[in-house]
Amino acid sequence: MLRAGDKRDSGLSVPRPRPGDLRVSRRSVLAGGVGTAAMIASPDLFSAVREPAAAAASVGSAGRTFFLYGVTGAADPAGATVQAARPPALRHPAQVSFRPVATRLAGLPAPSADRSALALITMEERSDGAAVTITLVDMLSGTAESGGTLELPDLPPATSLLVTPVLAADCATVALVLSITVPTSMRTVSRMNPHTGRTIAVPTATWTSHHALAYFDRRTSSFTGPYHLSDAPSLALVSAAADARHLYLWTVKEAAAVRSRRGHSGQGPVPRLAAYPLGSGTARFCVPAPGPWPTGGEPVAMLASGHIARLVNGRQVLLYSPRSGQGRQIRLAALDVPSTKPGAVTLAPRPDGTVFINNPAIGRAVIADPARSFRETSVISYPRPAVPFGGPSGKAVLSPDGLMVYILGAAGAGGLSAYDTRTGALAASYSHGEHYTGVYRLPSGVVLAVSPTRPQLVFFTPSLMPIGTADTDVRVAAVF
Repeated sequence: MLRAGDKRDSGLSVPRPRPGDLRVSRRSVLAGGVGTAAMIASPDLFSAVREPAAAAASVGSAGRTFFLYGVTGAADPAGATVQAARPPALRHPAQVSFRPVATRLAGLPAPSADRSALALITMEERSDGAAVTITLVDMLSGTAESGGTLELPDLPPATSLLVTPVLAADCATVALVLSITVPTSMRTVSRMNPHTGRTIAVPTATWTSHHALAYFDRRTSSFTGPYHLSDAPSLALVSAAADARHLYLWTVKEAAAVRSRRGHSGQGPVPRLAAYPLGSGTARFCVPAPGPWPTGGEPVAMLASGHIARLVNGRQVLLYSPRSGQGRQIRLAALDVPSTKPGAVTLAPRPDGTVFINNPAIGRAVIADPARSFRETSVISYPRPAVPFGGPSGKAVLSPDGLMVYILGAAGAGGLSAYDTRTGALAASYSHGEHYTGVYRLPSGVVLAVSPTRPQLVFFTPSLMPIGTADTDVRVAAVF
C-alpha cells in the first residue's frame, strides 16, 4: 500500500482502489487494519505518598492526569484511541483505573509547550468531503475543555488527508497543517500475474499532494481557513512548530518535480521553511532550509531565545532565526558519532533554557546550552538498549531538577538505569531480565516503564524501586 507522504506518492502509478474503497484516510494509514488508535488517561495518585527523592515534585502535580496513546486490538481500523487512568498508590498493589478519553484518533496528540493542554484530532469522511474535529483536553483534569469542527467540502473521491496540529506558545491558537493528497490520471494498465502467467487489468492513479492551513481559536471555539498553499506537488509529510505569533513550516517539493535545465533529474529538492502569521495563509518569508527532508518525526522545538531548533540525524542541530528563517548548523561533539542503526531521538527544552538531547542508537545523552552555542554542560554515556527505535517514543527522560536521567537498560540486562547528570555515573538500576520499550516520568516523580509483554505498565520510585504494575488493552506508542 502506498502511503500518503511517501517519497513516491506523486508522479507514480499505483493500483487504484475499487469504487467502494476510493477514500483512503489517515485513519486507515495509521491503523493499518490491525486496530483502533486510542487514548486513555489516569490521574496521578503518587503525589500524596512519595519517597524523599521525589519531594521536589510540585504540589500542583497532585491528581494530575497522565495519558496513554496507542492502538487497541479492536477490529475496527478507524483510528486511534486515548485513555486516562490513576497509577497505584506508593508501595501498594496496582489498582490503576483507566478511562477512555478519545477513540478513532487521526494522528498523534499534540501537547502545548507548558503541558497544560493536549490537542486531539479526529476525522469523519463524508460523501461530499470530510470534516476534521479538534478537541482540547485539560492535562490537569483530563477533561475536554473546548473543540470545534472544520468542514472540508468538495474533496475528490479517494483523497488522503493528514492533519498535523501545532499549539501556539500562548496556547490561544491551534494551527492545523492539512496535507491533501489527491488521485489523478486514473487509468487501467495490464499486468502479468507471476504465479499464474495470466494478464490482468489493474486500475492505477497518480497521487499529488499540496498543503492547506487552518487555525482554531480556543477563546471563540471557531476556525479560520482553510488556506490552500500553491506548493503542489510536494511530499505530504511536514515538520512544524509555533511561537505566540507564527507557524513555522518545513515542506519539500516532490523529487520528480525538480528538473535540471536539460530536463533530467538534477540535485534533490531542498526543503523550504516558511513562517505564517497565526490566522494567515500568506507566508511572511519562505526560504531554502538545506538539510534532511521533513518527516514529521524529527524533533523541532522553540527555544527560550525565540530561535527554532531542529534535530537531524540525531547528532546535529539546525538553528533558525524566527525573523528571517536564516539557519546555521551546529554539530554536537558528544553526539557526532556515525551510526547506521536508527534511534528514537529526543530534543526537549528545559525551564532553565537548556535542552535535553538523547540518541539511544549510540548510547549518549547530553544537556546543552543554546545560549552558549549548544555547549554540552553534561554528557551521559550508557550501554545501547535492546529497543532504541520504534514505539513508544520515550527512550530516556530527565528529572525536573535535571539531576537524574532515566534510560532503558542495556541490551544484555534490560530493566532501567538512572544516571547522575553531574558526574555521568550510574546512580541506580533495576532489572529482572525484561526489556522495556519506553520510559517516562509522571508529575509525581514516579517513573513509568512500558513493557512489550503483559502487564504493560511498570511503576517505579525515583530510586528505581518497583511499586506495582498495571495492564491496558492499548499497545502504547506514547505517554503524555
